[in-house]
Amino acid sequence: MRRAEQTPEHAILIQRYLDFLRLERRYSDNSVKAAQRDLLLIINPPQQVTPTALKSILAQRHANGAAPASLARVASSWRGFFKYLLNNSVIEIDPTLGLKTPKLPRSLPKAVGVDALAALLALPLPQEFRFAQAHVLIELLYCTGLRISEALMLRAEALNGSTELRVIGKGNKARIVPVVDTLQARLREFVEPRQRHLLKHGRGQETSLFVSAKGQALTVRQAQRDIANHAANCGLGQHLHPHMLRHSFGSHLLQGTQNLRAVQELLGHASIASTQVYTALDFDHLSTVYDNAFPRAK
Repeated sequence: MRRAEQTPEHAILIQRYLDFLRLERRYSDNSVKAAQRDLLLIINPPQQVTPTALKSILAQRHANGAAPASLARVASSWRGFFKYLLNNSVIEIDPTLGLKTPKLPRSLPKAVGVDALAALLALPLPQEFRFAQAHVLIELLYCTGLRISEALMLRAEALNGSTELRVIGKGNKARIVPVVDTLQARLREFVEPRQRHLLKHGRGQETSLFVSAKGQALTVRQAQRDIANHAANCGLGQHLHPHMLRHSFGSHLLQGTQNLRAVQELLGHASIASTQVYTALDFDHLSTVYDNAFPRAK
């Protein structure tokens, strides 16, 4: 779709909103860039935008093959922008009221079985550094429920035997996650191969906990590849993605505790609705708990 050239006033309003997202709402750079792309789809100045025009843009993108999730994200960006303008008295009517997008299918997070993960984590650290590091990453992600981006932000100080980690999550929100004894032991075991690898590449003082083949901070993409390859080498039998470990943490913890609020806090979910999806992962287990615990079920 061809984009018309924006008026200076239009561009200024978009930039103000993006600054608001970045500075006040603490959105990540990727989220701000996505919002910017969505807002650039709107040709007319905000005061001239109509519901019909917005529906036409979505219809055209749908005809061009855009997925329902993409259309929902675009509409969400528009709603936030026009709500911001309405709150700041730039417009008098919100053109996104009544705007509908295709219903998204409800997808459940994938989790790895407890026994399969236990068998993998029981293996010793491999000799090759990148797989040894992948092994540590798998244990860290599974034992803490961290997002891969959060794990790669950790500093080398995490190797000092602390019983908790301070993590900066989505929206720049900080939370504390406990470090269980087995994870502490694995991190201590990782100290020597990590230091040996860094010295080999002349980077003995690298502050990032997880490092690349050249001793620099590890990227998300490389971490994903190393985790998948290491799991395959260990015979896991399914493609392992870092986010599956986070889902496994949430699922297995909920199975063991039935404490939805605690799982929400440990995962860093802003809304408990995000955590409730884990209740569908093992309904049979929860039904058994109900049958055994609730007086009227007996």
